[in-house]
Amino acid sequence: MKWSVLPLLAVLVLGSCKFKAVVSTGTELKGQGITFQVPDETSSSSSGTGGIEFNGESVKAKTDGKTLTVDGKDYGALKSGDVVNLRDKGKVLVNGAERSPVTP
Repeated sequence: MKWSVLPLLAVLVLGSCKFKAVVSTGTELKGQGITFQVPDETSSSSSGTGGIEFNGESVKAKTDGKTLTVDGKDYGALKSGDVVNLRDKGKVLVNGAERSPVTP
C-alpha cells in the first residue's frame, strides 16, 4: 500500500510546482588559450592543452592554438585570448568579426 501512495503523492506535489525551461544557445570549449563558442547540437569534442577539436552536425572546427580550420578550410591565425563563435550556421566569427577562409 505504501508504494502505490508514493507516486500519487509525487504527482500531486510536482503538479502544483511551476517549471521553467531553459534553452541553451550552445557551450564553450577552451584550449591553448582559445575559446570556441559552439552550437548546441549532437557533437563530439575534445579540448585542452593540445587545442580544440569540435565535430558537430552543422560544423567541424579545430585549432592547435595557432591556426583555425573550419570544415576543412584554413581560417587563418589565432592568438591566445581569441574567441571563435561557430553558433551561426555558415559564419565564423573571431572576436566578433566575421572571418573568411584564407585563399591559397
